[in-house]
Amino acid sequence: MPTPIGDTELRSERVDQVVALLRAKVGADQFDALEAFARNYFGQVDPEDLEERDVPDLYGAMLSHWNFARRREPGKLRVRAFNPTVAEHGWQSTHTIVEIVNDDMPFLVDTVTMEVNRHGLTLHLIIHPVLDVKRAKDGTLASLAERSDASALRESFIHVEVDRVPEASRLEAIAADITRVLGDVRQAVEDWPSVRGRVLAIVEGLSTQPPTSIPTAELDEGRAFLEWLADNHFTFLGSR
Repeated sequence: MPTPIGDTELRSERVDQVVALLRAKVGADQFDALEAFARNYFGQVDPEDLEERDVPDLYGAMLSHWNFARRREPGKLRVRAFNPTVAEHGWQSTHTIVEIVNDDMPFLVDTVTMEVNRHGLTLHLIIHPVLDVKRAKDGTLASLAERSDASALRESFIHVEVDRVPEASRLEAIAADITRVLGDVRQAVEDWPSVRGRVLAIVEGLSTQPPTSIPTAELDEGRAFLEWLADNHFTFLGSR
């Protein structure tokens, strides 16, 4: 009786097919970097999602995202929404594709998913590798890097497939709105330590200069609650 093939083997087999196509199509000077990217890019994708798509289209999606990420300044978000065609892009999909390259930070996937849903679109596939990369001084993507490399940049690559949107104006609106909400995420993530610091300062003030108008038991309960919030139990988006 044949041994059932597991998910890991199925994924590996499909990715091997993408790599074989890559070997046949790109120069030797690019192959090593692109192979490493391909294996990381598809490393966590459900094997059934890979099996549903033709190898040339998986290859095209991976290479498209690599090329889109080729130039990016640290701290700058890149987003585009488009409908790939063989004639224009060398690969195709029945869905609209959203490609995102960004500094890695919390809440990215949830935020993109909610924004896609707000546009009334169904999300059919999301690929989200988080990679350590090396970039030249001008922002050109050179290669992947080891996690231990202190000079590497930790970047988020998000590939989203949604219901096909034929109108160019809607594609632009989707990209613009995702850009806007991910800008909000960046601001919240960058501001979070300052807001948390303000909470801890309030806690300290309640200990060193407790208000006399509040009963001790109530004051202790409020202080304990603020300490609990600050201990990674709450996402601070702002303060007043």
